[in-house]
Amino acid sequence: MTTLHAPPGDWDQISFDDSPQKIWLPESLDDCLTVLCDRFKQSKSDLVRNALMVHVYGRLVFEQLVANGLWWPTRRTEFPQEGRRKFSLQGSGTVSSNKNLSDAPRPEFIKAFGKSTADIKVWMPFQLVRELSKLAEESGLTFSEYCRRALTAYYLGRTVMDPLLG
Repeated sequence: MTTLHAPPGDWDQISFDDSPQKIWLPESLDDCLTVLCDRFKQSKSDLVRNALMVHVYGRLVFEQLVANGLWWPTRRTEFPQEGRRKFSLQGSGTVSSNKNLSDAPRPEFIKAFGKSTADIKVWMPFQLVRELSKLAEESGLTFSEYCRRALTAYYLGRTVMDPLLG
């Protein structure tokens, strides 16, 4: 069996879930997460945080971080308060100035999955939020919309999402 070494880079802050983010999910995705929570004995927040981590950094880095104790797939609900940052990312819900949100294929997503009526609050590392915010801005989507689409593709499959992407 191959030993997984820690990936290069500074991963010191990746274990602190110091940024709360609210993500709105369509009912079909929420139902999927409910089934998976029971199957894997993880919370919805754990499933969302892990999927977004894999989305941003890839499965190999995810597994390297887990193997080296830098990332826990199931998070503790209490972290030491000392030394933790307390802030929220300002502007994470903004849309890139060069692309209007109305240009995004939102009606097709809503037709396929229904309105996003289930909300979930996920605490995640600021480093992950920062990377997701950059990706959302590059895509011309809000943070929640970007995460919703990434999670839908991750949990319900790319073949479901690809026709909606244009």
